[in-house]
Amino acid sequence: MEIEFIKANTSKTKPKATVHKTGKLGLNIEASNLMEIQNKKSFLIGRDKGDTTTLYLLESNAEGSVKVSKAGAYYYLNAGSVFDQMEFDYEKNNIMFDLSKDKYQNKDIYVLKGRPKTPRK
Repeated sequence: MEIEFIKANTSKTKPKATVHKTGKLGLNIEASNLMEIQNKKSFLIGRDKGDTTTLYLLESNAEGSVKVSKAGAYYYLNAGSVFDQMEFDYEKNNIMFDLSKDKYQNKDIYVLKGRPKTPRK
């Protein structure tokens, strides 16, 4: 028998987004780098009618888009009004997403796959 052991890479952080208690969608540094967010101004937030656990971010300055803002080294989207329309209870629950990049109509789109919600402490 010849066993090959694979070393886990525990130092790599995944791109993720978290809905803050204020309704802001905060991005970790890995998500900001993946999105090259320093070069972006605003995004539309969408969701698939058949899958309410996944959100989509599409760069756009169209009406209804949310502005990219920065606090220190971190970027966020002021999306509270959108989350209110989606009936996200972000004041009582931790709401987090794993973030990945895809293509939609020949444009970059960012897919936010929801993690299980947990009550805030």
